[in-house]
Amino acid sequence: MSALDPRVIVLALAVCFAGPVLRAEPEAASGAGRELFVARCTICHSIDYVEMHARFGTRALWEAEVAKMRNAFKAPVTDDEAREIIAYLEQQYGPQRTIDSSSMSKTSVAPGRITGGDPRSP
Repeated sequence: MSALDPRVIVLALAVCFAGPVLRAEPEAASGAGRELFVARCTICHSIDYVEMHARFGTRALWEAEVAKMRNAFKAPVTDDEAREIIAYLEQQYGPQRTIDSSSMSKTSVAPGRITGGDPRSP
């Protein structure tokens, strides 16, 4: 019986313990408009991006975000699609919805907050 090469053991340990822990991408919340949201919005960013804004997700915020994506980043979204996406976001990711923090990215922070720290100084 031959002994394991120590380099193999070190490599295996490095793969297991180095870098961030891999986790599954969160799923988009179910509801009317989900398919359109996934088709148009997740082309450029993950669901994490939407979830980190959810606690502040008033209709005004979602309208501004969708307008920014369309105007600044040229997202391929028509006026009718924008209305449907905004309604979906307001319903599924409004401040009344509780987000499971374990599904959020560990780098997601509320505006004005540093993860694990005090509010940022002005």
